[in-house]
Amino acid sequence: MSNVPIVLKYIETRWHDKDTLVRLTESQYPLKFELNDDGLYEANTTIYPKVSDLNYSQLAINLGKDIENVTPYIIGSNNQKLPMKKIVDPVLEKIWWVETGEWNDEFKAWVTNTRRTAGNIEFQVGTQRLSLHIGFSEASKEDLEKYLTDFKSDMWELILDDNSYIQAEAKEGQVGSVDESTLRFINNILKCGKKLLQQPKSELREVQTLKPRKAVKPVPRTFMEISTRGNCKTLTSRDSESNYNVAENRYALYVLMATYRIVSQLVQVSKSKSERFNNSLLKLEERLASLKDYKEINRELVVKDYKSSLKLVDLKSINQDLNKKVAEIRSGEFCNSQVGYLKLDKLTTNKDAIFCSVKFNINDQWHTIDSARSMVLDIDNAYGGLFSQYSECKISAYIEVNKYKNGEFVVLRPKVIESLEFLDTSDFIVNAKKKIELLKQQAIELKNNNWKKTLSQSELVEQNKERKSINNRQRFFLEEQGKVSSIRENLTPKVKLYRDLCRSFTKLGIKANSHFPNSMSFVKNPNYQGLHANFKALKEQVGLTDEDILMSLEEVDSIGLVNVPLLYERWCLLQLIKSLTQNFRFDAEPGWKRKLLRIIEEKGNAEPIIFENKHSHRCVSLFYEPTLTNGRTPDFVLDIKSLTKNGKTISKRFVIDAKFYSDEFMHRQGGISGVVEHLAFNKNYAENGNNSVFIVHPTKAAIDASGGPVSPQEWAKKSHLGELKLFDWDDRVLPHQFGAVSVNPIDSYLYADEFQRMLGLFLQYESGMTVVSDDVECVNFCVGCGSSHVRVKPKPHYDKNHKKEWYQCDECDLFVVYNHCFKCGHRLIKNGEYWTYHSTMPMSHINIKCPCCENPL
Repeated sequence: MSNVPIVLKYIETRWHDKDTLVRLTESQYPLKFELNDDGLYEANTTIYPKVSDLNYSQLAINLGKDIENVTPYIIGSNNQKLPMKKIVDPVLEKIWWVETGEWNDEFKAWVTNTRRTAGNIEFQVGTQRLSLHIGFSEASKEDLEKYLTDFKSDMWELILDDNSYIQAEAKEGQVGSVDESTLRFINNILKCGKKLLQQPKSELREVQTLKPRKAVKPVPRTFMEISTRGNCKTLTSRDSESNYNVAENRYALYVLMATYRIVSQLVQVSKSKSERFNNSLLKLEERLASLKDYKEINRELVVKDYKSSLKLVDLKSINQDLNKKVAEIRSGEFCNSQVGYLKLDKLTTNKDAIFCSVKFNINDQWHTIDSARSMVLDIDNAYGGLFSQYSECKISAYIEVNKYKNGEFVVLRPKVIESLEFLDTSDFIVNAKKKIELLKQQAIELKNNNWKKTLSQSELVEQNKERKSINNRQRFFLEEQGKVSSIRENLTPKVKLYRDLCRSFTKLGIKANSHFPNSMSFVKNPNYQGLHANFKALKEQVGLTDEDILMSLEEVDSIGLVNVPLLYERWCLLQLIKSLTQNFRFDAEPGWKRKLLRIIEEKGNAEPIIFENKHSHRCVSLFYEPTLTNGRTPDFVLDIKSLTKNGKTISKRFVIDAKFYSDEFMHRQGGISGVVEHLAFNKNYAENGNNSVFIVHPTKAAIDASGGPVSPQEWAKKSHLGELKLFDWDDRVLPHQFGAVSVNPIDSYLYADEFQRMLGLFLQYESGMTVVSDDVECVNFCVGCGSSHVRVKPKPHYDKNHKKEWYQCDECDLFVVYNHCFKCGHRLIKNGEYWTYHSTMPMSHINIKCPCCENPL
């Protein structure tokens, strides 16, 4: 958030006439300004023409005290200045500046253009220019209400979750949950409230009423009536009535109303969780139904791989690039070179040389110099990166020949290379051509079979592992759904009972008050005593021991008119927390609720929320709108510290920005490629390449519009996890460094899986070459369920890759393989077909395409 002393919000106004403002309602959140590269402040918003309820909403500016006397302007076409209109909130007396519109006498409203026009609006406030980018959305009223409802429900779920791994701020760190004791507390509070209603505490209050003459207890007014009215049947008399609005009853009503709200929200949370479990079960059914004895192949990706593979055997292009590198290294240096041929085999044990043989005429036999027993080419020099194993090349160079062990061992050391060309007889060229021909034949067969591929035996084995894991998750979600349904069945009838009881107390003239009256009634009267004791126990059980947390939740629940892009941002924050705590079993630090509520209430929170998983030995610091060292302010930063198996700490930083863009506005920003590039480099969120930068967005067509997908998995149709090159500017120094994930609660009920897969990548992936083992350095865990209870599985005897490691989760049965790329040695991690964040091969879903070298073969 910028420190610009200006607030830009949506407001709703109601007018009596064109000069009399009756009511003004502010949106909960202001629009967020950001400083662009030109030193101007920018903000983004979206209009919703299909939502008629927003007809009375308009943009308004509130100025800080230092500039409150300045008149803001809208910069129109031809750069003319259009002064804004000053209005004053009739209740708060707050000054707002709005667009000067036209008065509509029929609707009693000022009609403006900004609420219904997409494009850019420029504001001038003193010397400061503000730019507002307005996008267009087809979202309906129901869509926007779903965003708001999901946000409120998720907020309450995080606080009152009946089955989470979050450590509730309760006595001795007890985990907040709904169980038999919770239901007992709720029943006891209701029972005590009903008994109190039968005989509530009261005090007599003197009043004056009309009574028959003989029953009158006179007051001064009585004698005046006798003297003025003479002989009348009724006169004013002193009397008394019961007053139930005493401190004890006010507190009792507060307890009942607070419990009513808690019970209502527990029912809503259980409903939300039940829907989510049901959606998860539906998705699992879909995944099971998709497991057939054949696989539908993406034709476009196969064609793309075929074209890429042809480049691998294009010797003309390869040798041109090779000699450009030679020229750069040689830098104009000349020598008495000699032309010859080299045949390169495998690397030496130390990987600093390649076994080789030579010849000086193309038709000669390959041999070693002076019939040496062994000969190697030294590649531990500037030219080393030009040579490839299992290749044959023609070389013009000055090479130093060093003999050791009486000439039995020879080392060739290139000093100056003038030219270098690979020959078409090189093994890597010959083998690649064979694979390309095989790929071509397979593609022809697939075309004839409507692009359906019958699964091989090994693919069927992998499929059975996936099926076993899915069946496991089905049992888990069915069990969890049963628990949630039981809670809902028990609590739903209580909502009406509590509501009716609160109304009965209110009818007695009692007004709720949270102040606890430390009177003898709470000692001697078992109903008052039971009400207080059970309410205290209930708050501990659900993690609401602090009064301000419950009050803040009440404020969150009252949110009405909202800035949807900012609401989306906050909703993403809740999803990140839910994924960390529910999917990956992290425990939130004490005090996390207060930090979160400060963020939601726009009170600011510079401190991160700390999450820790002691079993997987990982710690996540989640920052909201932090300031980077370069002064930039992204939406979220995740600093992840992981403990390796040998006790070393590895630190990584991931930067995430939430972009509530429409497809049209995303296109205007250059698509996801332009947005991510702007954040990563122009704003330097990557901090000179040290951080990973991702965006989350709700658009549906972003991947297609960017030339994707690049991966055959289902999730890759809408999201990009940096699994392969999609963006032209991405030099792939680090794979999976830049990405864009589509998460939309309106269009997809499994947005939680997208967050889980993205965070699984952040928490598990370790980039780099493998040495002794393909296993990761940090403690292994399951990205499917978050469990750290995983076991090493023995590999079959015929598997010759001794570096590969197999693991299986003890809880969800997910099968995980740690392997490496046979071309470049980069580590690869396969988390089953569904949770794998690498790309798989288009024609073989059990094989991963390396995110580093992207070898199509």
